[in-house]
Amino acid sequence: MNHRYRSGAAICALVLASSPAVSEDLKHWVQTTTQTLYDAVARGDKAPWERVLDADCQITTEDGAVLDKPRFLRDMHPLPPGFSGQIKVRDLTTRRVGSALVAHYWLDETEDIFGQILKTVYVETDVYRQAGASWKLIALQLTVVPRDLEPVPVNSTGWPALIGEYRLSDQAASHYQVFTRGGALYGGNEAKTATLLIPLAPLVFFQKGSIHIMVFVQDQAGAVTELRELHKYNEVIMKRVAAGGG
Repeated sequence: MNHRYRSGAAICALVLASSPAVSEDLKHWVQTTTQTLYDAVARGDKAPWERVLDADCQITTEDGAVLDKPRFLRDMHPLPPGFSGQIKVRDLTTRRVGSALVAHYWLDETEDIFGQILKTVYVETDVYRQAGASWKLIALQLTVVPRDLEPVPVNSTGWPALIGEYRLSDQAASHYQVFTRGGALYGGNEAKTATLLIPLAPLVFFQKGSIHIMVFVQDQAGAVTELRELHKYNEVIMKRVAAGGG
């Protein structure tokens, strides 16, 4: 480990060790306050958020938007007719870092959209500052926890046309191999580490255990000529170099 990182780790450990412990009453307050805030979301109830958010609070949403308190409250609205939902706070932990209080937890969201049930897990970190006898939320950051998408029933008779090897460039050391195994489609740099390709449409797949969507691209004659990996809102293009046999 670089000596600068060792020094930084030592300083961090010293700060944490010298920070006062979080009392059970304060832990309970954070837990109940956080649940109250998220109980208010579906109703569009701004009052609990108005009370807890610091005037200078900075909020980073799951979409990467950075909002101040007025903008956050202005954008909060009740769920529209036909929509309902609830959010459960779980596994919340707290710690004191100097004069700040840090809370970390997961959110299990269940949303009903005209009978369609959506389940999403988020992870969030909040930072509070003490304001007299209470605490004010000065920063929060929310992130969606990735999960595998559910397969969509598709006609698999066209899968043999997808089988083969794809590569990033002529200089690439390895190829991305697409093949079938047990009636399912797989892809990877080598067969033993390849992962399941979960169908979303005849030419669109979700790569299991990742955040990547794989799109097979056809030319005007209908032949598959490339594979595009949608990678963190970018496209990585792999050209087809060989066809396989199934």
